[in-house]
Amino acid sequence: MHHALIVAGGAGSRLWPLTRGGNPKQFLPLADGRSLIEHAWTRIDGLIEPNHRWVCADESLRTRVRRLLPGLAEARYLGEPEGKDTLVATAFASSVIAREDPEALVAVFTADHAIEPAEALREGFAAGFRLVQLMPDALVTFGIAPKSPSTGYGYLEIGE
Repeated sequence: MHHALIVAGGAGSRLWPLTRGGNPKQFLPLADGRSLIEHAWTRIDGLIEPNHRWVCADESLRTRVRRLLPGLAEARYLGEPEGKDTLVATAFASSVIAREDPEALVAVFTADHAIEPAEALREGFAAGFRLVQLMPDALVTFGIAPKSPSTGYGYLEIGE
């Protein structure tokens, strides 16, 4: 079954002062008056059914996230006791999803990006799902071509 994980962490310190006072970046209404997390949720409409969508974020944000995403089931909110980083959140959430659905194919999305057109994103992820179904050991990643290495954003150095 196809699942989506929306990782919604980070304080957004680079967006200060907009993110001060307990207002992390995923709650900022930066486009069309809707928050980034709302955009992340609707961006995958037609790709992943709402009952197969998960959000991983700080436990203290549970009420706010669920208010913004009324289609998110209570059990699909995975609250972290404290934020670590994207890898830890993804590993934690993936283990929870795998326990429920051992055959799960999980697409990981972030709540702090503006990606347009959404249809192209959905088409890309649908192609990624098809690829993983053909090659079950594959890990499919999407991104932009880097101009230089950056430990702040991470990068892959491909070996032989």
